[in-house]
Amino acid sequence: MNAQSRYSLTQNEHILKRTFTSSLSLWGVVLLLCTLSQLNAQDIHFSQFYNAPLSLNPAMTAVHSADVSFAANYRNQWNEAISNPYSTLFFAADKKFYFKGKYNQFVGGGLTFYWDEAGDASLSVAQIGLNGSYTYALDKENFLSFGLSLGFNQRSFKPGELTFGSQYNDGQFDPSRPTNEDFSNTSIFFANAALGANYHGQKVENRSQMDAGVALFHFNRPNQSFLEGDDSPLPMRVSFYFFPTIQIAQRFDLHFAGSAQFQSSYFEALAGGGLRIHISQKRTKEFALQLGGGYRFNSFGDAIIPTVQFIGNNWLLGLSYDVNVSDFKAATNRQGGPEIALRYTITNVPVPEELRICKLF
Repeated sequence: MNAQSRYSLTQNEHILKRTFTSSLSLWGVVLLLCTLSQLNAQDIHFSQFYNAPLSLNPAMTAVHSADVSFAANYRNQWNEAISNPYSTLFFAADKKFYFKGKYNQFVGGGLTFYWDEAGDASLSVAQIGLNGSYTYALDKENFLSFGLSLGFNQRSFKPGELTFGSQYNDGQFDPSRPTNEDFSNTSIFFANAALGANYHGQKVENRSQMDAGVALFHFNRPNQSFLEGDDSPLPMRVSFYFFPTIQIAQRFDLHFAGSAQFQSSYFEALAGGGLRIHISQKRTKEFALQLGGGYRFNSFGDAIIPTVQFIGNNWLLGLSYDVNVSDFKAATNRQGGPEIALRYTITNVPVPEELRICKLF
C-alpha cells in the first residue's frame, strides 16, 4: 500500500490516520468477502503473517506442537522514503492447559502486546491483549479451536510537527499563527474484542499439516475519536487465512500461506510459499532452512516479498523484505521495508502415550 492510502487526513482530527493492511486467503472465500459492506481502518499487518498467528486469530492461541510459545515480530516500512517511517512491534506468549483425564482437549491462554507508530505526528497505537482458546480433537488428525481476545488500547499523537492551512500567510508558512484546531485531547483509551475459529489438520505418518480459519476483530466497535462528543467507531476487521504444509520427501516440505483481510473499504491480500530443507533430523538437534517469497496486493499497491527462515528444534528466525512495485515505487526506489520474526518454544515431557486418548499435535 502507498503512503497516501495508509494514512488519510480527516476533517475531524486533521492528523494522519492509519488505514488497514495485511495479507491473502483461500481463493474460494474472496468472492464471498467482496459482498461484505464497506467497513475504515487502523490495524497492524505483517508480511510474515504466518509467523504472527495471534494477530490473525485468537483461536490460534496455543495451537502448535509445544506447550509454551514466545514470539516477537518487528516491521519497519519506507525508512528511505519518509522522515518518520512506519514501525510496528508485536509480542505474544501462550500456553496450553490440559484437563485432567481428558487428553483430547485443552485450553490455551495467551498475552499479546503491540505498538505501532508513524507519520510526522507520531500517531501511535499500543495494545495489551488477553487471549483464550478451546481446542477439541475430533480424532488424531483433526482439531477444532475457538478463541476470544480482549484488548486494552491507547491511541495518541503529537500535533507539534503538523502544519495547517491557517498557518500560511500569502503562501508563506508562519508557525506562530494559530492552527484553529482543538488539540485538547491527544491521547485516548478504549477496549476492543475479537473472536474466531480455527481448523488444524495433521498427518500422523508424516509432517503434512494445515491450518485454516476466520476471525472478526473489533466487533464491539469502540470509539477511537480524539474529540469530545464525537463518535468515530473503529471498523470491524475480517480475517481469513490458510497455511498448508506438504511433505514431498524425507528432507523436503512445501509450505504455502495465504491470508485476506477486509476493513472498511480497504483490502489487502498476500499469497506465498517456500521450500523447507531439513538439513539435520537428529533428535533434539533438528535444523531446517526455508527459502521462499510472497506477493502482496491491495486497493492501493503491491509488493514482492523474498523470505528466508532458519528453524531449529525449538526456535525460528524469519527474515523478509518488501520490494515495492506499486505506483509509490517512484518515491521509495522500490524499497519497502525489512521484517523480522522470532519464535521460541518449550515442550514438556509428554504424558505416556498409553494414557492419551489421542496425541495433540
